[in-house]
Amino acid sequence: MNIKSLLIGSAAALAAVSGAQAADAIVAAEPEPMEYVRVCDAFGTGYFYIPGTETCLQIGGYVRFQVDFSENAVGNDSGYRVGTRGYLSLDAKSDTELGTLTGHIDLQADSHQDVFLDGAWIQLGGFKAGYYYTEWDKGINGETDVLDGTIFNIIGGNTLLNAVSYKYEGGAFAATVALESFANKTWSRFEDNLGISGVVTGSFGAVSADLLGSYDFDAENGAIRGLISADLGPGTLQAAAVWSSGASRYWDASEWSIAASYKANLTDKLAITPGIQYWNTIDYNGNGDYVGSRDAWRAGLTLDYTIVTDLTTKISLQYTDVDNGGRVGAAGYKGAGGDNWSGFVRLQRSF
Repeated sequence: MNIKSLLIGSAAALAAVSGAQAADAIVAAEPEPMEYVRVCDAFGTGYFYIPGTETCLQIGGYVRFQVDFSENAVGNDSGYRVGTRGYLSLDAKSDTELGTLTGHIDLQADSHQDVFLDGAWIQLGGFKAGYYYTEWDKGINGETDVLDGTIFNIIGGNTLLNAVSYKYEGGAFAATVALESFANKTWSRFEDNLGISGVVTGSFGAVSADLLGSYDFDAENGAIRGLISADLGPGTLQAAAVWSSGASRYWDASEWSIAASYKANLTDKLAITPGIQYWNTIDYNGNGDYVGSRDAWRAGLTLDYTIVTDLTTKISLQYTDVDNGGRVGAAGYKGAGGDNWSGFVRLQRSF
């Protein structure tokens, strides 16, 4: 056999083997494309698309460690308490032909109690329905002011309510009207446990203001509150005033009150906020009418410091003085009065 015949025979044998192997070959399936999480920048920072949908989700919250202290905390002795909180916030948004559709959930867990719902609502455009904080929860800078009626409250202090509202926004102007229920998962007659609120807000350059009015149908009393904020120097000056026709579940702290604070941004990391508030006529009778002449005032200082990005500390020191006066013998009596030092130290990591 010559070399030529050998080469031809070898080539034929290789071709036969290759053909047999090709007939028995296993073809691997193409891998399915992997869908990575995509950033959604349509609604601000921190949102991402839920895989397989056009809904954008934002996950946020904080972890807080806080030590409170107060005079007369334990009988006649000064004392302290320690607490830790975990807070989780979920916000889902998508665009629709009727506007932005939002679903929001806030969950709070404190070391001294179980997890509870701190807010949940559905919003489509300007329409909003759910369980959320009303406009009475809004305050001014610092920790001195109490503008939701809770400092001496017997009836008031209801700011987390089931409600239906509509908000109109027109550039620098906005207006909101809300129907609010004071009953939470309990049966009520149609005319009971209802209140109505309206707020108008406006921005004029470095100045912004809002006017809030609410009426409690059961108490047959209402309250009006105004807030104003202005950028001034290295910080922000804010003031508030409240007037009430009588005690209601929106406000029962006093017939009227005024408050002010100034947040001074001393550095990029340090801010100091002094504040003061005065309450006039803090007692009311069984009909909800304010009586007597007792008043109260509070002054305090709040320090905010950013340790590193997303890690902050807050220190608050407040002095409260309530007129002793005499007991009026009514449902609205707020106690014997006196003065008190209180405050807290807080460490918070936000995300």
